[in-house]
Amino acid sequence: MIARTLVIVLALAAIWQAAEFGRVQGKGMLGQWLMRTSWAASDEGNTPTDPWPGARTRPVARLFMPELKIDRLVVDGVETPNLAWGPGLQTGANGHTVIAAHRDTHFRFLGDLAPGQHIELEHPAGVIRSWIVDDTRIVDSRTTRLDMEAAGPLLTLVTCWPIDAIESGGPLRLVVTARPKQEGNS
Repeated sequence: MIARTLVIVLALAAIWQAAEFGRVQGKGMLGQWLMRTSWAASDEGNTPTDPWPGARTRPVARLFMPELKIDRLVVDGVETPNLAWGPGLQTGANGHTVIAAHRDTHFRFLGDLAPGQHIELEHPAGVIRSWIVDDTRIVDSRTTRLDMEAAGPLLTLVTCWPIDAIESGGPLRLVVTARPKQEGNS
């Protein structure tokens, strides 16, 4: 009797965990699909559109990483509710752009970036800015803060670390910095 009860409890826990994983992954995929629809509509009319009625955010950029075949729509703001729908963007007064995303959905690939790799950030009206990864490092969010007032142009991508952690919410962050690609540089 105890063994049967234990098996049932473990099976229910496994089903619950699988459903939670599917909800998070599904929301991320649905968000990117809705953001793509909104981005395409904005591109045609050059006016930002909400991806759905009452949306908290909208797409403000498109992030490409050719070497990793990554293409993500980036939403306005780095607040946690926005990050469910895609990577979030915030820009400091001096041109430091930060893009943050969850490690288990939109920025799962971030651990694969290395210095010298290319990043492209497309803004509305088709303006594309090219970047080269300068540095990757792990920092402790309890003792290290991103300097939003850093002199730009500077692009920083950030997500939780380790990428494959079982539990979320730890203090470590993977920080990737990139500088503008200069004409003639590869």
